[in-house]
Amino acid sequence: MNRSLLVSLSSLSCIALIACSPEPPSSEGGDDGISSLGTGNGDGDGDGDGDGDGGDDLPGDGDGDGDGDGDGDDAFTCGEVEIAPEYQPPNVMFVVDASGSMALDSTKWDDDQNPDTPDVTRWFTLHGVVDNVLQEFGPAMISGLQRFPSAGVCPVSVFNCYNTDACITETAPEVTLAIDNGAALLAAIPGPEAVSPEIAGGTPARLGVESAVAHLVAQPVTIPRYAVFITDGAANCAEGLSGGAALENYDEALPGVVESAYLDNDITTFVVGIDIVDELTGTLPGDGAPEANAFQRLNEVAVAGGAAKDGDEKFFNATNQAELLSAIEGILGEVTECVIDLSTTEEGPPDEDQIPYVEFEVDGVPVPFVENCETEDGWSWIEEGVIVTFCGSYCADFTSGAAVFDGTYGCPPAG
Repeated sequence: MNRSLLVSLSSLSCIALIACSPEPPSSEGGDDGISSLGTGNGDGDGDGDGDGDGGDDLPGDGDGDGDGDGDGDDAFTCGEVEIAPEYQPPNVMFVVDASGSMALDSTKWDDDQNPDTPDVTRWFTLHGVVDNVLQEFGPAMISGLQRFPSAGVCPVSVFNCYNTDACITETAPEVTLAIDNGAALLAAIPGPEAVSPEIAGGTPARLGVESAVAHLVAQPVTIPRYAVFITDGAANCAEGLSGGAALENYDEALPGVVESAYLDNDITTFVVGIDIVDELTGTLPGDGAPEANAFQRLNEVAVAGGAAKDGDEKFFNATNQAELLSAIEGILGEVTECVIDLSTTEEGPPDEDQIPYVEFEVDGVPVPFVENCETEDGWSWIEEGVIVTFCGSYCADFTSGAAVFDGTYGCPPAG
């Protein structure tokens, strides 16, 4: 899948690769004129190319290595170069289920696993989680939002919406992509206490994904692009169906739309389910839900989107608030990774002898090297000598732009 970090050359906040060549020895020729004839050992006269000035056709002409001794050695040196690790925020579209089931009393759940607190709607939980992750990751991503259905759903009445009025979805996102866009995203959706008619209608997931993907496709291909698709059930509102049939049948086209986004446009879709059960639902006539096993259907969508999990559960299935928060934090942590691929720089990675002497610092303070990036703050190798990553608080500072990182490719001790 896409890597969310680009490394570009810059004259600012550079990683300095420090030169460690020894001072070139003096190579001035003697006064007796012997060196002008060539001695056969290639000892130069200090002209910088190591040639003994005995003439091109004399046997004493020694083509040196440029250090003035003309001995043709290949001694280890460290070049001097400046590079700047520059974080590139990814494009992330949130595609959010705002269907009626998200705010029904009958679907309320114990999201905090505390019997002493009241059950809440799924929308209440989702709103709180989205608020949380936008505060945490907002500065590190270019984000936007598409809800399905949209605010104009059921224009006549929620009591007269057993038809395609329940499928109305805007063809452009409610919030277009922008950096640190959390305030705009939250302002565009109903508040945590919202119920019908603010949260109403069917589950036109395909229409929401199509709109979000079209917006992502319009962005520069050089910037990684992702969709985070969040829903509490199987999609309906299939194209070509009318009346109640539009709600009672699963939309078979959804996986294909997601797969096309991934294969044709390199847009990865992460699928997050809210309290999805592995059983057939929607079997009652007129219940307004598609007859489908949402667990199996979302597995298909997750595989199509290029971000399937290992095991039988391919999507991120949250059965409470903590799991929902953990799932979305994990996804955003993955797409806003703190990785520097040194092989993509003009000068490439450090020489093998320099690897043990690579160091980083922030404002003159060393960043510690750590073995476990999951539990420690510092920096670590992902691939030794080639790819580095910042960990913990240093990662947060790097992706938010709160700190500038300098580094050094050191040199082995002389001798």
